Amino acid sequence: MILELIMNGSSASFAETLILILLTFITAFFSIILREYVKDRITVKLGGYAAPSLNPFARPIVSDLFSAAILTVFSGSWVKAKNPVLSRGKTVVAALSAPITNLLVAFISIFLYDVLRLIDVAIYTNSESHPLILIWISIIFSTCVLVNIAYAIFDILPIPGTNGGIILSCFLPEKTAEKYLSFDKFSYIILLFIIIVAARSGVTAAAVDAVADFMETPFVALSNLLFPVQINY
Repeated sequence: MILELIMNGSSASFAETLILILLTFITAFFSIILREYVKDRITVKLGGYAAPSLNPFARPIVSDLFSAAILTVFSGSWVKAKNPVLSRGKTVVAALSAPITNLLVAFISIFLYDVLRLIDVAIYTNSESHPLILIWISIIFSTCVLVNIAYAIFDILPIPGTNGGIILSCFLPEKTAEKYLSFDKFSYIILLFIIIVAARSGVTAAAVDAVADFMETPFVALSNLLFPVQINY
């Protein structure tokens, strides 16, 4: 992701790097809006309080922009998960809805990306040229895949302040859970440390690639069956 690109170097031009950062930021921002909307809707359905809205101006937009910037640089997020007043079982469902939304968006993006790859191969076979529009749309979908998978991975970590932390607290005794969640004030520092170490060591890229490859497996098998053309994934 972006931090790995900065720390490890890249052969991309300045313009290409700038476009990649911009695409990642835009994708991260709208991914935050979508996942929080889904979680709020589910929270309301389960009897909790939330104000679901896809309007970014109806939410704390400064926080969302800041979180998108952090996600862009570190492949993670500092969004503090909301802990609605629900039973423990319903709280787990509401907390899981956020990373699951990210994974569903990534899954759909992989499908659309692979469809575009098939179209691109067909055009390239006939004309020996790659349409620029298909290349950039493919980049957008692939960026969406990487951002949403990274978001889901870091959000499910059992750290106070994340949805993973909320889920873990639901399985702890009440007093222990309260003490555990009280450490959410340190979640920024903990996440920052984990994200930098993971990005620098290549763990982030390896984890994202592993999840993406697993999601893409059925599409690759199906495309090879229906369209016996050689595609370099």
